[in-house]
Amino acid sequence: MIGRILPIFVLLLAGGIFFAYIHPTYTGAVAIQRAKLKSYDSALAAAQTFRQKESELVQRQEALPENGRARMEVFLPDGVDNVQLIVDLNALASRAGMRIADFDINKTQFKDEIVAGRVAPEGAGATDSLEITVSALGSYSAFRTFLEGVEFSLRPMDLVGLTIQDSETGVYTYEMTFRIYWLR
Repeated sequence: MIGRILPIFVLLLAGGIFFAYIHPTYTGAVAIQRAKLKSYDSALAAAQTFRQKESELVQRQEALPENGRARMEVFLPDGVDNVQLIVDLNALASRAGMRIADFDINKTQFKDEIVAGRVAPEGAGATDSLEITVSALGSYSAFRTFLEGVEFSLRPMDLVGLTIQDSETGVYTYEMTFRIYWLR
């Protein structure tokens, strides 16, 4: 009789140990640790991919000629120098035959908006912008020359607002709002 009861008792004991100890441990604490390990592994893989991409970009940057790097930093700098920006706009205006009367600077930020022909990723904040309002006096031909100078300058600037006050003398007052971009 013990020969029949003992195997059933051992099976019940094994099932009890499995359901009372092994299964909760394996699906509880062990499963949580496995999930953490998996997330750490994916973070390590992402870090490795980032390091590879970073080294590739550094190599590409070092391959650029020195004047190319300088032009790229002028095109999209990592900050904005308000004084230099005003000096540059004033120089463009004086070359075009216009006189700058006033400047007003307003810093704004854009998320998930088209910036310089590309969509800035939401939350990434890759670029920042600055709006500057310039009041200038000059003829229409001087104004066109000034806008051509802005168009062909290395800094990406968008003309986002324009107001023209009429004049009988042929010297108009232009109020222009430019949006200037830079990398964060």
